[in-house]
Amino acid sequence: MSSETAIIGIDTITLVEGFGAMRIFLETVWRRHGKSNEAIEFVLGGLNWPDGSPADPTMWADWLAAVEVARSGRSTSVR
Repeated sequence: MSSETAIIGIDTITLVEGFGAMRIFLETVWRRHGKSNEAIEFVLGGLNWPDGSPADPTMWADWLAAVEVARSGRSTSVR
């Protein structure tokens, strides 16, 4: 078993922690690629929580839906 598998198998985080982790991940990718991808920049702006709630409530709803899909083991196609 790889270390990645072991981590995924035993670690749990809250929805809010997962949302924050996704934001940090996207920001890392954005910085690595020279901050040139406008789509990632747009998403990052909507993921900020300046006052304790998401800047774009639709992104939070999309995140919750993605979590449900991931939990159920279903796959979804991106168009």
